[in-house]
Amino acid sequence: MSGLRISRTRMTDTDTNDGKEKTMPIVQISMIQGRTPEKKEELIKKVTDAIVEALQISKDRVRIVLNEVPKENIAYGGVPLSKIDL
Repeated sequence: MSGLRISRTRMTDTDTNDGKEKTMPIVQISMIQGRTPEKKEELIKKVTDAIVEALQISKDRVRIVLNEVPKENIAYGGVPLSKIDL
């Protein structure tokens, strides 16, 4: 189970050095706990690369937030995932 949400945040003139307003995408990914740090790093890199290519922006503009959710806090059909064999 994974969820992906992409939003954009505006930076005001005072937040940038060149006086121009800029936007930066913030990608929020919700996933079940348990992946290794290496897998999360790989995910972050690949999502960043996809956003950079799709939006034609530099990597330093991309923000990614991983939200790891314990199986007992997610349910399908009223049953926690911790009690379902996936």
